Amino acid sequence: MAALALILAMGAPAMSATAAPSPGDGSGQRTAAEGELIGKPVILTGEDVDKKAQRPRSAWRAAPAPKAKKASLSPEQAMKEALAEARKVGAKSYLDTSKVPLATGGRASAQAAGLGLPPTNLGDEPPAQDTNQCLDRAGASSAEGETLNRWLWCRKMRVGVQYFKIIDGKPEYQGTNSVAYHAVAVGNGQQRVLRTYLQAQYDSVEYDDWSLWDRYFTAPDLKMFILSDCAESYEYCFGTGSGIEHTFDEWDYHREWLHWDIYSEEEASTSTDKVLFHHWHFRFGGSGGGYVGPDATTADRAFRCDSAGYFSQFGVDYPKACVNYEVIPHLQYDISDTRVTSVARHIRVAQDTPEKTYPIELEPKHIPGKYSGSRDDQGLHRVADGSPSAQANEAMKDAACNRKPPYEDWRGLPPYDTATQDCDEYPFQSTEEGAGSFTWDFSVRAVPNGENRSAGGLLRWYYFSDRILYGTDAFWVEVRD
Repeated sequence: MAALALILAMGAPAMSATAAPSPGDGSGQRTAAEGELIGKPVILTGEDVDKKAQRPRSAWRAAPAPKAKKASLSPEQAMKEALAEARKVGAKSYLDTSKVPLATGGRASAQAAGLGLPPTNLGDEPPAQDTNQCLDRAGASSAEGETLNRWLWCRKMRVGVQYFKIIDGKPEYQGTNSVAYHAVAVGNGQQRVLRTYLQAQYDSVEYDDWSLWDRYFTAPDLKMFILSDCAESYEYCFGTGSGIEHTFDEWDYHREWLHWDIYSEEEASTSTDKVLFHHWHFRFGGSGGGYVGPDATTADRAFRCDSAGYFSQFGVDYPKACVNYEVIPHLQYDISDTRVTSVARHIRVAQDTPEKTYPIELEPKHIPGKYSGSRDDQGLHRVADGSPSAQANEAMKDAACNRKPPYEDWRGLPPYDTATQDCDEYPFQSTEEGAGSFTWDFSVRAVPNGENRSAGGLLRWYYFSDRILYGTDAFWVEVRD
């Protein structure tokens, strides 16, 4: 008998028009004409993806067939889509500044490297500590997976194939083969490449609903292959490596991590910093025992690559990189962190009660950048030191701090002890939304100069650790108690 089988993981809501037909979809004549056996790709998400358990057919979701390669999205559209996805699932990449050790002068100390520098020399297995932390989160079992930070994404999933015989022109269900996987995607801090990993979970293969004979003599010998690839056309990005194929019986005992690389074509970009936005997915196919058929893919996940040459730390340059992009970048300051207490309090007042801040304005003040988990809030955008925006911010901040026009007399900050205090501004001088902005308002306050330097050092570390590009990335600031 001829046959058709598809495999899918990490799901999509529905099959495309070219995917194998499923029972009751009105395609019975087309199915019967193509063969006497068909397979329907399915995916399972939830807390029990790793567990052996009999599941009803209704627990599975259908999978799409591969789509044609597409052009790369514009930065504006790519950012809009990726950040909307991040908002939907609550994926956030953040730096808890209270955990970052500082050296004299407020800069991050060498011990900060222990928090995790950008991955560079990736091996045959993903970084163990971050991978385990990611997989332990509830979001790892969701349809979208879990974004631990911009450098690492993970997901638990179970993929399967539901097999049917065509009897009198109608599909009759035979059984389901499935296997549990752990998937990881890791960015690179020195190359335009994303490495994807996949590990079949030991003793996780299930053969549900088969007859006793087929359960032991047919289902285990059916095969599945897998690899990862870029969704955009080859002029923008491409995957390396070939598909790995095993029978389901072999997948049950395959413990090694598999990995593939997806490269971004720098020369295809005309944007500043050679920025390109891409999407990647796993591609699967089934065969064996007479079953052959087209492939299926996982849902696309977004990543961004750049060639920004202004990132370095501890004497090491990070001139190119790829990062996971379906995430809300945000920075945390804690009021309980005595190194930055006054600065954190200043930011909270500026965000929550701007009318109580200096400089005094005659109209209601609107100060952006507060993290609430919503994409509707105005974020902040980094600018280069010494840029026109940074210079304008500094000039307006100094005017407000020193009661100079247009903030002379009562409108500006009252006099303070310049020997022990600095004039702190929010939004930061290093952002487009700073004091020089014609759109947004700002706040200044006198704070201990040591705390101001510490807060500045933590901000610089955040820019580095989350790879915040000039003008491209929006980020938000959260103040905790």
